[in-house]
Amino acid sequence: MGFFRDTPPTEHPDYTQLRFMAAGTPSWWKRNRHKVLAVGGLLAGLWLAGHTDADPATCAPTGASVSTR
Repeated sequence: MGFFRDTPPTEHPDYTQLRFMAAGTPSWWKRNRHKVLAVGGLLAGLWLAGHTDADPATCAPTGASVSTR
């Protein structure tokens, strides 16, 4: 025998009259939220991609810093 003995479960005296209810049907949002968030993320990504600078500005040396050898 170990320190903790396995005892059979017993009913709690206060909670013996509980009845389980069947789950209701999920709402429209719960059924389709993954689709809505995926489309929203795709549109946000496309919008962000359209607002990036295609040609990044490069640092051109100025005339004062060019050495003439």
